[in-house]
Amino acid sequence: MEMGQMIIGAIVAGIDRLIRIVKKYGIWRVIEAIVILTAALYLIHNVSNIPQIVSDVFSHNKQQELVKHDAAIKTRRAIRPEIDDILHRSLSYLNADRVFIMELHNGTNSMSGLPFIYGEMTYEDAKTGISHIDEDYVSINLSRFEFPIYLKNNRMFYGTIEELSEIDEKLAMRMKSNEATYIAIISLHGVTNELGYFGLTYCNGNKPADEESIREQLTICSQKLAILLDSASVDNL
Repeated sequence: MEMGQMIIGAIVAGIDRLIRIVKKYGIWRVIEAIVILTAALYLIHNVSNIPQIVSDVFSHNKQQELVKHDAAIKTRRAIRPEIDDILHRSLSYLNADRVFIMELHNGTNSMSGLPFIYGEMTYEDAKTGISHIDEDYVSINLSRFEFPIYLKNNRMFYGTIEELSEIDEKLAMRMKSNEATYIAIISLHGVTNELGYFGLTYCNGNKPADEESIREQLTICSQKLAILLDSASVDNL
């Protein structure tokens, strides 16, 4: 009974105090004060939880990146047989010694934030007795060569290594070290960006019997390969 009376007394005292405050400052000043106090408490609560909020956002973004990456890996595994088949058929149809795909990627940035464009030979097929060179073309800094600029402007090149040296002597010397004497290569373009290059080489003095067939096969295969590789791009998932 005494506890109930104490509670009632406290309520009455609180109401009496509120009435005096309203009479002194006015109802709108009281409401304004309540709003400000509520906003302040909300701000204090969120400021104290900023580290957790930042952590939650970062974790969510990281999880999204992992999901997209895993999806890209699965897609790349799925398209591998089709890409291998295109390369093998091109190798046989054109009687070339080696066929390959070099994909582009942004490895690192300069101190000013500009990206360095790299190329990596991700797929390759070679005739029996011809050495594989994919491990020699891992993260190649393409800014050191002139040939990528030529391909960006012309999309395709086919000719002897001597003719290549007139465009890019450094690349020609590198191809010579791989026993190549003739090269044909074309840019691969996705929906929004350049994906890389599809190329083939003839080695040890060999040359194609018909350059027109080379041009036609490069054009047809580049379209098929671009669709497959673009589907495996993380940016498109």
